[in-house]
Amino acid sequence: MSVNRYNRVKKINFDSNIKFKTSVPRPTENDYKVGYIRRYFAQRANDKGSVIFEIDNLTFKKLRTNVTYQVISIRWRISGSLTPKYDSQGNEIDKGVAISNNIAIKNKSHLIPSLKLYLPNLQQFYKS
Repeated sequence: MSVNRYNRVKKINFDSNIKFKTSVPRPTENDYKVGYIRRYFAQRANDKGSVIFEIDNLTFKKLRTNVTYQVISIRWRISGSLTPKYDSQGNEIDKGVAISNNIAIKNKSHLIPSLKLYLPNLQQFYKS
């Protein structure tokens, strides 16, 4: 957390009455053609062990400026190769769905460290 964010957070009284619904994505056929979806998550900013909520894009936009919550967005692969693919020279051309999703989680783990525990199924929503 940056010093500026910390200074803003420590000065406010957290509003425990903020209400929002969790939202599980429902990939469309077009999403499967594209190969990925955006997933959004929120967690109390002052408690890295608190519950993680999956939220929709609209809620993500609303909470993005709210210092009470840490919110993130990740690109989640839902189609394509399950395993890494290589070209004829042995160069990796596709990491595969599970590895790509694991990397997406790791890239945001400094913001929500327990995200990997919330998303144990790296092939969630996968369809070949």
